[in-house]
Amino acid sequence: MSEKVYGIDLGTTYSAVALVNETGMAEIVKNFIGEDATPSVLYFEDDGSVVVGSQAKQTQVSDPENSCSLIKRHMGEEYPLEFRGATYTPESISAIILKELVNSANSQNGLNINKAIITVPAYFGIQERAATRQAGEMAGLDVVGIIPEPVAAAISLGTRQEQLQTLLVFDLGGGTFDTTVIKARSGEVDVVAIDGNRMLGGADWDRRLEDLFLQKFVTQCGLEDDDPSMDDDFMIELKVKVEDQKKMLTVRPATKLRLSYQGKTGTIEVTRAEFEAATADLVAQTVEITNRAIATAKDKDPGLEIDRLLLVGGSSRMPMIEESLRGAGFEPERTDFDLSVAKGASVFGLGELPEYQFGGNASEASDTETTGGGPDNRPRVAPGAGPAPTKTIVTNVLSRGLGVEFVRQGPTGEWDQPYVAFLAHANDRLPLTITTEAATVMENQETVSADLYEQGGEIESEDPADNKTMAGGDSTTIHGLPKLPAGSPLQISLEVSEEGIATLVVTEPTSSRSFRAEGSVAVLSKDEVAKAKVRIALLPTSS
Repeated sequence: MSEKVYGIDLGTTYSAVALVNETGMAEIVKNFIGEDATPSVLYFEDDGSVVVGSQAKQTQVSDPENSCSLIKRHMGEEYPLEFRGATYTPESISAIILKELVNSANSQNGLNINKAIITVPAYFGIQERAATRQAGEMAGLDVVGIIPEPVAAAISLGTRQEQLQTLLVFDLGGGTFDTTVIKARSGEVDVVAIDGNRMLGGADWDRRLEDLFLQKFVTQCGLEDDDPSMDDDFMIELKVKVEDQKKMLTVRPATKLRLSYQGKTGTIEVTRAEFEAATADLVAQTVEITNRAIATAKDKDPGLEIDRLLLVGGSSRMPMIEESLRGAGFEPERTDFDLSVAKGASVFGLGELPEYQFGGNASEASDTETTGGGPDNRPRVAPGAGPAPTKTIVTNVLSRGLGVEFVRQGPTGEWDQPYVAFLAHANDRLPLTITTEAATVMENQETVSADLYEQGGEIESEDPADNKTMAGGDSTTIHGLPKLPAGSPLQISLEVSEEGIATLVVTEPTSSRSFRAEGSVAVLSKDEVAKAKVRIALLPTSS
């Protein structure tokens, strides 16, 4: 395999691939049909093959039962899907997309690269990140690393200067939104605070625009007693056209769409002002989350000021986004939008390859023609081969809170009210170790249980049902204790690594009995991943 690495932005609605070229610059690798970004949509043919990309997106509206999109919103979940009699997981669906992206990129360049850095939203938790890595493995890739999308964007846009800057990356994609405060300079990215909503993105704006056209058409043609939204063919036609109309409203003050239903035809105009009014609450959510991230960052670092706000993600192109941010007191900067993340990932990835981790100056280390080795036996770049990639040091924070299930007394005085007490919180700096104490609640207690949870929503909730179980059952239980009295102390320690892997240790000091449980990092087992890898390798795909 060639010693290069692809940067892959595995997006909710569109995905992109980038590669550092011979001049040391990151560039997007176009797909088979010349597009910079490929729709993250699959269509399962009746012959067992799978179509990925624009053709699948076009077919999706006419045959939704055999199509799949927005799968990124379900990464890290048990979410089985069936197409043409076969069952797929979010990881295997994502793997098919990754396989096609890399096959297309290799074909366009006559290369044979299997190394990749894959990006994820900043607020993805442990399981979502592990699921993304498994998707890469299923696709036959050597996943060099998983990095947050805002970090990749910062590497692409804001870390080439020596002076330390505080960046706010505002990333509104097709299906997800996150915002991240980062301190960055050449070779260093320090994540200060993250926030986001995995269920908010451009697809939500599409649905609002679809509703606008539908409501206006019903009123104009007098269809109040005959709802066209119940007609699949009509709605398919409308859905096909809406995304293009949204793009038109990015550059025009109004757009028109001709619709027909049961012999009635109307030319419907929607203005940008109407669209903005219909989606004002969605925009307000992004501004609220942005301000929340900044407030968190300032709590951690009093006196912090944002130097640059970078607009990332295709949906950030909508004029209402920039206008709302300016109205909130920001000065947003336009970027490559949906291409910056892949570019930054490719730059980061090349710096991760051992043969390029020199330090030194720009005359060292390249994947191009080399001269003799230096004292460390690593290749040295030939004259004129371009700047060297450098390793970027990333300091990250915890994306979601982690807590332990305890019980407290209910209204009747019984210890029967379970709740989650969070020991580590979103945006705590990694790595970290937290220790605390608890106690037994019953007389003659011989068993102690303490399950580990990860925060499930945007904010912490004490209700166990609102959170994800990371470790539980027998793995988080101490058996055979010596009939402890109520109130006997227990020692609890929570360790979280730089990669976000959580380990819970609970010890009963009298008996020295304990358990050590690592948070489950993936829904699928190694055997399931291996089987899916073989299956996907044999699956015919096309763009």
